Amino acid sequence: MLQRLRDQTQSTGFKIIVAVLVFALAFFGFGAFNVFAPGDPAVASVNGDDITQGALLQETEREKRFLLMEGSESADLDPLQVQSRALERLVTRTLLEQIVEDLDLAAAPSRVNAAVVADPGFQIDGQFNSDLYRRGLSAMGFTPTDYMAALAKQMSSDQLRLAISDSVFATDWETRSFARLMDQKRDLAWLPFTVTHFGEGVAVDAAQVETYYEEHRTELMTEETVDAAYVELAWDQMLDDPAIEVTEADLEREHAADKAAAEANEQRRSSHILLRFGDERTEAQAIALLEDISGRIAAGESFAELAQTYSEDPGSAQLGGDLGAVGQGIFDPDFEAALWALEVGELSVPVKSAFGYHLIRLDGIEAVEFPAFSERRAILEERLRRAAAEALFTERMRELDSLAFENNDSLTAVAEALGLEVQRVEGISRTIGDAVFANADIREALFAADVLLDGNNTAALEYGANRAVVARVDEHHASVLKALDEVRPQIEALLVERTAQARLAEAFDAALARVRAGDGVAAVADEHGLAWQTLEAAGRTDPRPPPEVAEAAFALSRPEAGGKSVGAAALGAGGKAIVTVTRVVEGDVSALADSELDGLRELFVTRSETLDYEALYQGYLADADISRRIAPSD
Repeated sequence: MLQRLRDQTQSTGFKIIVAVLVFALAFFGFGAFNVFAPGDPAVASVNGDDITQGALLQETEREKRFLLMEGSESADLDPLQVQSRALERLVTRTLLEQIVEDLDLAAAPSRVNAAVVADPGFQIDGQFNSDLYRRGLSAMGFTPTDYMAALAKQMSSDQLRLAISDSVFATDWETRSFARLMDQKRDLAWLPFTVTHFGEGVAVDAAQVETYYEEHRTELMTEETVDAAYVELAWDQMLDDPAIEVTEADLEREHAADKAAAEANEQRRSSHILLRFGDERTEAQAIALLEDISGRIAAGESFAELAQTYSEDPGSAQLGGDLGAVGQGIFDPDFEAALWALEVGELSVPVKSAFGYHLIRLDGIEAVEFPAFSERRAILEERLRRAAAEALFTERMRELDSLAFENNDSLTAVAEALGLEVQRVEGISRTIGDAVFANADIREALFAADVLLDGNNTAALEYGANRAVVARVDEHHASVLKALDEVRPQIEALLVERTAQARLAEAFDAALARVRAGDGVAAVADEHGLAWQTLEAAGRTDPRPPPEVAEAAFALSRPEAGGKSVGAAALGAGGKAIVTVTRVVEGDVSALADSELDGLRELFVTRSETLDYEALYQGYLADADISRRIAPSD
């Protein structure tokens, strides 16, 4: 298989970018996008495997949650762009799954189960917690079955990367050549052309300013703004509301429910022997063999030794079939049902799952220790009071909306009825605002015609977590043309910059042509009042030259003896530079310590792994038949 991988990565014609392809999306990817109903329409196809509308909706929601967790604002998310990103992720993932399947890579069920149990995100005090597991999956839009399938696919993809990694190595010659290249030194020089230099002495007369002002009136308008009033309703305002009453009986019932749920989540230690069926073994043969093994165990033979001999689960077989301790929701549903029906030490009958037939033994039950009511009373009261406040918020929000509609010309009656404070913010535009008006949806409602022009209140607008606002416009400041004297300095600076850019471009092109033609570099610099900057023996990561200059210098070909290589670099703020290299000195490998050489070897191997992986993917992508019913956005 490794040779096959190597063959795939030797394809020519690829311009590989050194970047790791993002595909290991344990939390936000690999949804079960082929398990929807037959009527679910396809939005894309990869080599005949359809991606359904339901799968896209599910992945789009996950993409949105991911972006929100990364700090994006909900109002700033472009729905079409989010959907397009989700579709491309599904296309990439589908093709990767096909590559994995084509190369016969798969993750053993026991390894998948062990990975879930060992995930710190699902643990409390170092122990797997099934409640935390289920809540985490729910937050990510997964069912346990979907997540296990997704994780199995991710781990199979990890095997692909590992297979490529195992096939890459660096010989001493490659390492030393790489070291000489990375430690290479160059004598370089650059002649910077800056906008500031070519803007010196540029004069702008009043007529030019006035002409620009008249031709760009729409760009010189003030931004339309409003001063607004608002009232805000939040659930935490209701925590001490007299309408909320939490009794001792309520607390005791909540404690009892929590305790029952915890006890139901006890963990079970188990072992199994897995036999697969298919072309080489029928289901009947698998059942018969497991029944024979069961009889041998009953007769006194070691379960662990028989598991090592017969089990076809490579992850647990070497451990004597041991699957460790897990709660419910981890294993295949049929496997789990059989396990939870056993007594400690009891063997099951052969149990069929998606992986084959299992002989299961319950090895032990780990009971849950639950705190006393007195230790949890304060937490329970806070939980119940919060839940009641959130429910009351929903009721009060409906009341807020009704009051805002019934008293649509003022917020005074609304505030008095609900005990709220009328607050004010000035200078709100369609694109920016303070306080609650930082929210784009609230700003949009404020600039709606019935609110902005007719003087009505907005509807009750919910935002954030159980928070709502009603707003109205106090004063509208329409957009007007700025006075010429106000914008004159900006216009003059812009016109100077435009003239300087034109002068710079003309001078740079002429100077670059002269240097390439062999004219004296000093004369070229003197003609424009510029000065060359020079460095001897500069390395790739030398901090002295501008990064753009260093990159251009090390991209130039080796100069001929006594000559120079000439190139160009784009500098910041619209500047440019002519770059020359007059000498190249290879790195001295003998001067490197063994640790430095080992580090370079590791870097070379890592780069090669990335290139090989990308080349493999691009090779499959070039041959793939991919169609999209929804076009990807730019």
